[in-house]
Amino acid sequence: MEIIKKLDLKIKNFFGGNDSKKSKLILVCGCVGILLIFLSELLPENKAEHYYKNHSVSETIDEENELEKRIEKAVSQIKGAGRTEVTITLDSSDEYFYAKNSSENYDESEENTEYELVIIEGQNGEEPLLIKTYKAKIRGVLIVCDGGNNPLVCEKIIDAVCALLNVPSNKVSVAEMA
Repeated sequence: MEIIKKLDLKIKNFFGGNDSKKSKLILVCGCVGILLIFLSELLPENKAEHYYKNHSVSETIDEENELEKRIEKAVSQIKGAGRTEVTITLDSSDEYFYAKNSSENYDESEENTEYELVIIEGQNGEEPLLIKTYKAKIRGVLIVCDGGNNPLVCEKIIDAVCALLNVPSNKVSVAEMA
């Protein structure tokens, strides 16, 4: 009770008067606001959230192979490159974020959260609602080609690969084919 009296006195001094009705009203409003904030944390809510799913290992390998073929075809068209082989290493796989609904249930002893995917009618029937896709990050690119000993050809290849894959040049290596 002493704390409330001190707080009341500070509020009175802050507003420059001894009008106890004003200070009590402000004090009550503040306490009600704080109480509402605490109560809002206890109420169950139904909200849409998301989760993500990674590709399987075989899907990631297929994606690497397809990307390697595309880059190999493009690099082999550069004058002076000659025969070309490309190896790409991915740091991670694509990540898909799907919408989900969650509901929280509060029992006396524990809190339970249940999740359910948001399903929509798609082109192939019912499917989960895709929110966002993060493409796989590229760890590095190795290009082995006949022209790998020519610095001008290497520079053209590195510039092309950096532009195609949006990777920095320090992640691209060009070497001469044996």
